[in-house]
Amino acid sequence: MTSRRFPAAAIAVVVIFSLFVAVPRPAQAFLDKTRFVAHLGVAFFCFHHWVMKPYEEHLFDPGAPHRTATIVKAGIATLFAYHEVRVAEKIAQTSKDPLLQKMSGGVATLMGSLGSIGQRFKNGQFSPTDVQTLKSATSTLGTTAAAGGAPIKDIPVAVPGA
Repeated sequence: MTSRRFPAAAIAVVVIFSLFVAVPRPAQAFLDKTRFVAHLGVAFFCFHHWVMKPYEEHLFDPGAPHRTATIVKAGIATLFAYHEVRVAEKIAQTSKDPLLQKMSGGVATLMGSLGSIGQRFKNGQFSPTDVQTLKSATSTLGTTAAAGGAPIKDIPVAVPGA
């Protein structure tokens, strides 16, 4: 009787071990998409709140009160958005989700624009074409994500240094 319990116990241990080690990962793509959309949501908020809104309110125009401070804040927010987009790009590159793989190129384009334009803003330089470039890139990426069933919504956060 003891000889029969040992194989049954061994089989039970192997089954439990295999459940923890060899768990299929179909939800990983779902979690990738959720993380991806969350990071882009933070980036989009930073852009819309700290760059697009002041631009539309003409706070970057010559003679606007606190113009330089507003432009520098926009630069810091844009560089923070760059960081969030970079994290989203890494998620897209390593994911097996077809939508994220498709969006990887658009994310890389947005990341490049955010990096270079954010540095110019941070240095106190402003160009209306920079804002339009970022607006176009975020709009295109947002449309692609929404068409794939993963709409990107602004996620409010406090921007370090702004």
